Amino acid sequence: MELEEFRRRWEEEWGLTEEGAVRAFLIGVIEYLEDPDAGGRMVALTLPDDYLRKDGTPGRDAFLEYFSNDGGNAAKSYLGGTPENGYRYDYGSPLVILPQSDRGETESKVFVQSGGKDLPSPVHLRRNEDGYWKLFNVSSLATGVRRSGEGDF
Repeated sequence: MELEEFRRRWEEEWGLTEEGAVRAFLIGVIEYLEDPDAGGRMVALTLPDDYLRKDGTPGRDAFLEYFSNDGGNAAKSYLGGTPENGYRYDYGSPLVILPQSDRGETESKVFVQSGGKDLPSPVHLRRNEDGYWKLFNVSSLATGVRRSGEGDF
């Protein structure tokens, strides 16, 4: 996905809901693994300013190095990827947000189900003054997933 398309969708659509913000973060992570510069700019849009370095790129709180440990399978697992399908993903795949999520006007904790984990991952979000939801505490999204049956062993 091109950065300009991502930015447009963030401003007009994704950033306005908790689900959209989580989706945008995951897409940014996947893009980061292909192109760290463009993907990093995408991820930066989804995070609060204090998670960013002075140059505006995501810092350690984005946990990008953890997502790269398994080739991005953790991120892909929220967008349709499973061990059975080799973690093939689709940016349009529906996110599974569980009913026990706690949603508020300006702060929410949503539980997102992965196709590669048994337990859902909690994500804490807050809405800023401009109305965009930003992700806090994203570490649970980066935890490992079951191995795919594909590839050499």
